[in-house]
Amino acid sequence: MQLSTTRFGNVEVADDSVVTFTQPIIGFQEFRRFVLLPGPEDSAVVWLQSTESADLAFLLMNPKDVVPDYRAKLGQHELAELAVTSADELDIYTILVVSDDVSKVRTNLKAPVLLNIKQRLGKQTVLERSDYPIQFFLAQARKAAASPEEVSNARTDA
Repeated sequence: MQLSTTRFGNVEVADDSVVTFTQPIIGFQEFRRFVLLPGPEDSAVVWLQSTESADLAFLLMNPKDVVPDYRAKLGQHELAELAVTSADELDIYTILVVSDDVSKVRTNLKAPVLLNIKQRLGKQTVLERSDYPIQFFLAQARKAAASPEEVSNARTDA
């Protein structure tokens, strides 16, 4: 099918690549059908482009890229809604908010986007029983990774 977008122009996408959201993305209740499009070359991000609005696209990232032990604890109802038995069967993304100020680039770890690509189902959920922040600033994560805490028993003369 031919998809007209404001960011990417006209894009040809396979009919069977459309993901239908069982629950909408928060704040965008009227949009339920999306396709994944590749992000910039050599990047780990992807676009979630609405098939119903040329203007609507979300930049998604894998939360494990910034929080390696990230886990979405889902209930049986959510798993059943997405036609899976385990969260391991889902592609899990978080929405990335980009700013001109690099220190303000952030992602919402509290409300991941869950995709079952095989069944073409998706939804955004809120992880109620988690301590993940709504605004996780990537600059802080990079800074923490670049300067790990000094190990108290490390030898300086080795």
